[in-house]
Amino acid sequence: MNTGYKTGESPGSSSEIAEGVALAAALGDDGAPLVESLLYFIDLACPEKSSFSPNLKNMLGYDPADLGVPGVDWWMPFAHPDDISDLSPMVEMPAMLAGQAITRRFRIRHKNGEWLDVVDQAMQIPAIAGGAGAIVGTLSNLTLHRKISRALHESNRRYQHLLETIPDGVMVYDASGKIVQSNPAAQKMLGLCASQLLGLDAADGRWQAVDQHENPFPPENFPVVRALRDQKPVYGVILGVQCKGDVRLWVRINAQPLFLPGTTQPDGAVVSFANVTDLKNAESAMAERENLYRQMFDRNPAVKLLIDPSTGRIVDANKAACNYYGYDYETLRKMVISQINMSQGGTITKSIQDAISKGSAIFSFKHKLASGAIRDVRVNSGRIMLNGHEYINSIVFDVTERNEYERRLIEANRQLQLERQRLDEIIRATNAGTWEWNIQTGDMRLNERWAEIAGYTLDELTPCSVDRWTSLCHPDDLDTINALLTRHFDHEIDHFDCEYRLKHKNGGWVWVLDRGKVFEWSDDGAPLRLSGTHSDITPSKEIEERIRHMALSDPLTGLANRHQFEDRLQGAIENCKAGGRQVVLMLLDLDHFKHVNDTYGHPVGDALLVDVAQRIQKQFRESDFIARLGGDEFAVLLTNVENIAVAEKAALRVITEIGQSRQLEGHEIHVGVSIGISAGCQGILPKSLYRRADRALYQAKEAGRSTYRVHQTPPATL
Repeated sequence: MNTGYKTGESPGSSSEIAEGVALAAALGDDGAPLVESLLYFIDLACPEKSSFSPNLKNMLGYDPADLGVPGVDWWMPFAHPDDISDLSPMVEMPAMLAGQAITRRFRIRHKNGEWLDVVDQAMQIPAIAGGAGAIVGTLSNLTLHRKISRALHESNRRYQHLLETIPDGVMVYDASGKIVQSNPAAQKMLGLCASQLLGLDAADGRWQAVDQHENPFPPENFPVVRALRDQKPVYGVILGVQCKGDVRLWVRINAQPLFLPGTTQPDGAVVSFANVTDLKNAESAMAERENLYRQMFDRNPAVKLLIDPSTGRIVDANKAACNYYGYDYETLRKMVISQINMSQGGTITKSIQDAISKGSAIFSFKHKLASGAIRDVRVNSGRIMLNGHEYINSIVFDVTERNEYERRLIEANRQLQLERQRLDEIIRATNAGTWEWNIQTGDMRLNERWAEIAGYTLDELTPCSVDRWTSLCHPDDLDTINALLTRHFDHEIDHFDCEYRLKHKNGGWVWVLDRGKVFEWSDDGAPLRLSGTHSDITPSKEIEERIRHMALSDPLTGLANRHQFEDRLQGAIENCKAGGRQVVLMLLDLDHFKHVNDTYGHPVGDALLVDVAQRIQKQFRESDFIARLGGDEFAVLLTNVENIAVAEKAALRVITEIGQSRQLEGHEIHVGVSIGISAGCQGILPKSLYRRADRALYQAKEAGRSTYRVHQTPPATL
């Protein structure tokens, strides 16, 4: 490496040089050094007063304290060993060179161990007025210059393609700050063609530029002016410019200085800008949205947790979450999700990763409450961004009762299958009911067991014909029986297999399973003789009915549940003819039920719900359909209603009845009920009818509770 030295012109006095070092150490507007060089001043009389430009640490990684008391060649301990032998120390240079610039090139070690290629230009200032003189110099980093040159070369190669395809506005300025090129996006945003933009100054008065506070934007602070002046990028400047048609356009501007290849000499600048006219509205709405989010978060009855995915910490929780888990807000916010979630750590981590990667996910976990109780929960998790940070927003639903019900249902189905299997085995192993039908004559032959199933003796059913048999079949099942027989006779199915109801001698109905097959056919393919077995499946049908009832009923009150009510509402609307009578939906919500629960406990609350359900039933006809939708919310469906006044009278009866005090578990309980009423007919959607009733219920609550309101809709839109 060339480590020799060259001489230059003699500088001024020592004080002038010190002043030059101070000026070179000045910082740009953004706080960064103006040049990528290190300036130093070594006071030979008092080395402790030596100084370095502030970018010493940025360039070499060292603080001034790391250098100790700097000497003449302060950098010598950091120079590359292979270069030291070729370097001539300043103290050994001929006196004739004093006051002249000495240039030396060598490698110097950065504090991180990297070797930098540098050029040192230094001169010794002769002593003045008896002083010892000084050393002033500049240490320039050529390594960085080469990197910048390569980056600029690659940037230039892609420049034209980027300019033509980038969706943001782009303008290229020359070194004097005039526009030399613009892309279509810039021309469209500013409402000027390329020739109209050509040659304009960055701070041209036609822009009437203003800052974010709508104060005039100083020309010297324009991003491109700063980039050219400071030779540094300028990012994220927001300003408003006047465009064609007196339209003010708000833009976010980035300015990037350009340099001549291999040098630090400015060659112009590239400016990109995006239309952010809506920025102010977005910023002003941000606080309102955050406030709205907080209200929605806190007041939502669903359990909500906000989790930091990087740590698993619960950073926020709503009131419902605090009530559910049994912790106060501050305690819950200090916990991590693994203190609640009973899953293994790996499972929790994977679920968080799934929610992040997919954007949203649904999980089933077991969560532990403060009381120690373990609850089954379904967690709907979604990735959200708040103030630039990523979080997991989780909505937690307690499904303990539902899971238990499903488990019982599965077990009941399993037991049902076992029961059917057992009955089949019994039928095969014992004297099951049998029958034979002569299709040509209509005569039937039965055994004693067949007769017993129907409550008769064989003699009572002898002789028996197919007409006698069909007379015992339930009328609603005859179509199914005939259809299956026809399919079997037409060879569509291999055998006849049918469940139907048979009239018992005592007047009731028994469920039977008939299985048979044609064992004799005529030459032309007509069925002649059909034989089969006859089994009593009433027990299994009763089990099925109990299961069906469990699936469609509220286990606490015995009323229909939400699922059955929605089916019934859909059917009622479909059967309602336009212009005729209407379907009326009444939504009932208890007043102050939460107070009863909180004061007397859930057992009293449950007893109150049962009492309310019974009182509601007494106020309606048997044809009216009543359901418990959940919590303290009930619904009543009235069909074939000619006048809405019928529902209003019923509402008054219910309000009066529910408002009466009652003794429950040794406590005198007082509650009220608010009612919302809506009506409709064919063409209306069930959810629309429900929303109307819900709005009316809200109005009743707002009116002071223990009253009703009817949703008012013009007749033509009912």
